Amino acid sequence: MTADQLNWQKDNFENIQTAWEGDLWDRRRLGIQLTNYVDRLQCGAVLALDARWGEGKTWFVRHWKKHLEGENHNVIYLDAFANDYLDDPFLTIAAEISQAFRNSDEISEPDIEDFNSKTASVLISLAAVIPMIAAKAGMHWIGLGGAGEAIQEVYNQGKDVFDVASDEIASKIKEQIEKKIENHHIEKQTIQDFKEELSILAAKLEKPLVFIIDELDRCRPDFSIRLIERIKHFFDIPKIVFVLVMDKSQFSKVVCHNYGYDEELGEQYLDKFIDFIVRLNPKEYFLTDDEPYRVCRRLFYLS
Repeated sequence: MTADQLNWQKDNFENIQTAWEGDLWDRRRLGIQLTNYVDRLQCGAVLALDARWGEGKTWFVRHWKKHLEGENHNVIYLDAFANDYLDDPFLTIAAEISQAFRNSDEISEPDIEDFNSKTASVLISLAAVIPMIAAKAGMHWIGLGGAGEAIQEVYNQGKDVFDVASDEIASKIKEQIEKKIENHHIEKQTIQDFKEELSILAAKLEKPLVFIIDELDRCRPDFSIRLIERIKHFFDIPKIVFVLVMDKSQFSKVVCHNYGYDEELGEQYLDKFIDFIVRLNPKEYFLTDDEPYRVCRRLFYLS
């Protein structure tokens, strides 16, 4: 006798047809208001969408992404938890931005190639873990010369990315390091060139690029902390708005554990990277559409 199969309805966030369909908590109103604020953030910013686990953060940002796309926004959604096998999140962030530029009608292919080239230079200057990053993230390869082409070929053929000849990758990386990273001054200039190129391309966008990073508080601690540090040091420029989806109190505990801080210092550490916070479940304070808006380090309750 065969036992009956147990089946249940799972969320299918990859194929949302209509934004806010099945909205039982009037999240659409919050999404519209948040979109209005994002449109004013020409200077760029980092927002934190704060709610406890199980309170619908992923449902909201997935539907908000669909809503933003309907408003002709360039928008990126990244599941940080699904990418924390990497040692350094810089590659993933840069690759997603590069793809968003490629999907935009406002930025030309030569400009994207220049950005990818500068991204590769920063990758080379960051650390000795580049061969492992390149091997693990074959589908996000960016301008690594022969090594990048080898990775792309393996990906296109559907083979395991770890079949890439690691010796070839390491050789290419070592060669580039010897050529480009001769001293500290060159490394600093490489990073500055990258940020300037990113600023130029982002300025061509009519509306700010919205980069949603979900599941941040579920990641490997060192990865999640390095991710927000990379955003601050490399991607904090006008016309790019990062939305960090998290349980802030839980994430502050990750900071405390990683650095040995007490709980209060963990909160203060996060404040250095977050411009303002949006509570998903407001209870005390509400903003209206006609209220003056400023970017500052304060708590915003949107409804």
